[in-house]
Amino acid sequence: MKRLILVLLILAIPIVGAYLAITTLPYYTYDKLIKGQWSHDLYRLKTWDAKLMTPNEMRGSVAAKQEFAGLWHEFHLRDAVVSLPTGHPMFRTIPILQTNQATEDVSIGVLFQGPSGRDISRLYLLKSNSWSDQYNAQRLFKLPLVKRELIKKSSMEVWNDLFTKNIVGWDLPWQEMVYNLYLLHLRSTMLPANFVAYGKLEREGMAYIEMPSKNKDYRTEIVFKFEDGLLLSYLLVSEISNADSDDLRTRFLKGIDFRVSDPALAPLIYREFKQLSYNRQIDQEGMLYLLSAWSHETYNVEMLKEMIYFLERNPQNISHLKPLYKYAFKRYKKTFTTRDIGLDSDEPEIRLQREIELEALDEILRLQQKPKTPAKPQVITPKERMDEFLRKARESKTKTQKKKRDKLIVH
Repeated sequence: MKRLILVLLILAIPIVGAYLAITTLPYYTYDKLIKGQWSHDLYRLKTWDAKLMTPNEMRGSVAAKQEFAGLWHEFHLRDAVVSLPTGHPMFRTIPILQTNQATEDVSIGVLFQGPSGRDISRLYLLKSNSWSDQYNAQRLFKLPLVKRELIKKSSMEVWNDLFTKNIVGWDLPWQEMVYNLYLLHLRSTMLPANFVAYGKLEREGMAYIEMPSKNKDYRTEIVFKFEDGLLLSYLLVSEISNADSDDLRTRFLKGIDFRVSDPALAPLIYREFKQLSYNRQIDQEGMLYLLSAWSHETYNVEMLKEMIYFLERNPQNISHLKPLYKYAFKRYKKTFTTRDIGLDSDEPEIRLQREIELEALDEILRLQQKPKTPAKPQVITPKERMDEFLRKARESKTKTQKKKRDKLIVH
């Protein structure tokens, strides 16, 4: 009997061990994975950070100041509709243009300055992208049983959980474990390595990623909006302790909407610009109209020339012109200048190019002008003078006779 019990115990030990391994190993492995302490060909994170586990609190914004509607106007810039100050006395809007020489692509943004000329905020409009489900990014997600669970979640549900769900504990159903691993993978690929915080915003489908700022007086945020499978994103830099900067941030977070860019919009927006008065065309309002039109046709060099042409008609637009000169010179090796405005404040290389273009323009205008030759005095003989006197006398007599006949009324 003792031998039988001993044999049963010997057989039971591996069976119980196997059972415990099967039941506890997934939880042990999951715990190691979410803590970044283990990786395998089935599942491996590109980067791991403890902040990936827990999103930050939802960020809101106070209500925007109620101001006269005429101080703001909505502009369709690339893939976003943005309310920007036009005739506002507190803000100066300056274009931001950055080009990539390899792709010839351009990043478009707006710099906002306060009354003192201090930079208080920057808005960079990033290109929209499609939402990628990334079911094939890890071998674990390709397993039929796992993939079947993942596809049960809608894109909007995944998006919201991505910025709100805490990944904690291991006493979970296996379905929730693989879903948490999926969220962790998405966060590790979407969030930059040096991010500070991330979380939801008040508006539906909107989220933020806070990035480190070189200047601690400013806050840098990448803002996302998820809509119909597309991601709209923009980068917002705001001065932390500045009421005007807070007002701009609130307006952008509450008011920027997604709308796909279309080259067909460029001529329509340009037509609106042409309906402005001349004084408004040469002000920053006219520049924003042209910037909006050009953002849908960044290859349209004529629209860029038009922006420079009208801004140069106002001596107060030097700060608006500098980024346009710089962009044009970097991309086309020209500045398209037509007037000597703020020439001394340009960078040496750009100033030299502008001087060359202005000299060439002066030469063209000089050649177009026809030389004026003084008219030769006409010599009149005494006989010609007498004939002219007699001709005038005859014409005067004829006119007098006609006037007398005109007084005769026939009934």
